[in-house]
Amino acid sequence: MFWLFKKKKKDVACSVINKEEACFNDAVAKKILESIRDEFGLDYSKQEQITMRKIERFARKNEMMNFETLQRVLRESPMMKEQLVNMLTVGETYFYRETGHFNILADLMQTKSMKKILCAPSSSGEEAYSIIMYLLENQKESLPVSVVGIDVNSDSIAAAQEAIYSERSTSLLVQNMRQNYFTQESKHYKLNENVKQYATFLRQNIFDDSLFKLGKFDAIFCRNMLIYFDNKEKKEVLKRLHKILNPNGTLFLGHADIAFIPEGFEKILTAQGHYFKLM
Repeated sequence: MFWLFKKKKKDVACSVINKEEACFNDAVAKKILESIRDEFGLDYSKQEQITMRKIERFARKNEMMNFETLQRVLRESPMMKEQLVNMLTVGETYFYRETGHFNILADLMQTKSMKKILCAPSSSGEEAYSIIMYLLENQKESLPVSVVGIDVNSDSIAAAQEAIYSERSTSLLVQNMRQNYFTQESKHYKLNENVKQYATFLRQNIFDDSLFKLGKFDAIFCRNMLIYFDNKEKKEVLKRLHKILNPNGTLFLGHADIAFIPEGFEKILTAQGHYFKLM
């Protein structure tokens, strides 16, 4: 139980928890957000107050009574930093979202080699597995591709590797697809190995140069990640993705990710949506 005191300053909230005063200075929280932005590119400036309160709850949960202590622990403990990033980046996704891009991919595969595909971010695996399932449904021959999913959230990577999903996550799938590709376990659906075998998931910060060790890709799905970055960071990410695309490679972005054409790419419009072709 705690009692709130009148704020001494606009950016300081103090309370008493278990007889120990807790003071959370928003100026320090902003520095924590700046460090996360510098390292991971995550820009929460448009949701700053909400995000700072999330960080405060994170600190309290881990029995830290101020942001200064949290800031010090984050510098000293990579594990604690990972847990904070996991908390901030957790999201919900579904199978078969925006399938127009999958149809474009299947069409392109009729005329060009598409052997290696990247999903960044991969979240808990729904998009990467959706690509595989869509191609399995539409390819008459054996699937010639592998999909690599990367995400900065280690919990999401673990969930993608486990591949057990809720009924809500699979709600857009028709019944026969659930039967063909999943084994139902109570109220959950476990993805079968005939889909999982084509995917690999790795924890990867897209701003870390270890990205380039993943090799080259024929297609990259980077949908709904750039909305968290400012234009400078968006251009940096796109520059990095350009480097890991094979010649004539294809880039798929979310419809709200950018309002410009990336340097080195040509925008292609189709009835199913748009994509970017490496020039």
